[in-house]
Amino acid sequence: MSTQRFTPEFKQEAVRQIVERGYSVAEVSARVGVSAHSLYKWVKAVTPDQAEKHATELVEAKSEILRLRAQLRRTEEERDIPKKGRTVLCQGTRVKYRFINDHRREFRIATMCRVLRVTRGGFYQWLHKPLSDRAIEDQRLLGVIRDAYAASSGVYGARRVFGDLREAGETCGKHRVAKIMRTHKIKAIRGYKAPRHIVGRPSIIAPNQLERQFTVDAPDRAWVTDITYLRTWQGWLYLAVVIDLYSRKVVGWSMKPTLARELALDALLMALTRRKPAQPVIVHSDQGSQYGSDDWQRFCRSHALQPSMSRRGNCWDNAVAESFFSSLKKERIRKRAYKTRELARADVFDYIEVFYNRTRRHSHLGGISPEAFERAAA
Repeated sequence: MSTQRFTPEFKQEAVRQIVERGYSVAEVSARVGVSAHSLYKWVKAVTPDQAEKHATELVEAKSEILRLRAQLRRTEEERDIPKKGRTVLCQGTRVKYRFINDHRREFRIATMCRVLRVTRGGFYQWLHKPLSDRAIEDQRLLGVIRDAYAASSGVYGARRVFGDLREAGETCGKHRVAKIMRTHKIKAIRGYKAPRHIVGRPSIIAPNQLERQFTVDAPDRAWVTDITYLRTWQGWLYLAVVIDLYSRKVVGWSMKPTLARELALDALLMALTRRKPAQPVIVHSDQGSQYGSDDWQRFCRSHALQPSMSRRGNCWDNAVAESFFSSLKKERIRKRAYKTRELARADVFDYIEVFYNRTRRHSHLGGISPEAFERAAA
């Protein structure tokens, strides 16, 4: 077959089949009926400019393909990272660093840093020092906080724990202590609701001389007294206390298995023996039968005590005593039933004489114990 039979346009299209479309010389020879020798000559006859242009186009096409593949791979990574890291997107920087370190074999570090909006340099610095100086200090403070919390038998909240830390020389802030306790779920143990308000009639035996004036400026000016009960397997154990309103200190107490008048009288006798007041003292109580008895009235008159009574059924008129019983039951008893009355007696004694009077921080006293308050004012 003579080459003069083929036009330049035919030759050009045949060469394009080989050069641009990727067919081999043998395939084009069979498809268009041209000898392989002629096709080789036609390909060789292509001008250098055309060959260079074609090579450049091939290189650009391959580069574009590689770029698109890389972009697709990055897009797929950026799509998959938020699926696994959705819980850390709004977290702190160090939480994101921890996520990156955990998934560094699955995703590229640079991509995760870009998606989570953190720096690579910061991540590598975190690898050498995972905890910040503040986090290390928080761990140290956590140990001190746990010690103070345990020393209070679990009844101190952030405010009182902060008072212990400041007294021990720590310089941290109150909100920092509260945050650490909240993060580690350390909170005061509570379990009782506040009593509901009931309005009652005034007492006809003794007037209400206190009138809810629970703040006094000197010791042994006004005492409050009340009775509560504790559950044991042997039956009830009744507790009567006498509290000095000046320092909120329990100055007298008594525990007996019955609600006889001697329960209230023995607690008041202990208060007189301990305090030995030099002037008349107001003794405020509710309208219980023990406080309305003739023995109580005679005892008060013979020791220069002035009886005062709340309105019937109104616990707010004797709120200080009610508050003490609430603290006792929330902080120490916690809805427990003691096996014996002796065990209950020993535990209540420990709470009153060892913890409450000498150690427990009282909010009314500026965060110090009743005995510390009296020593400071002496």
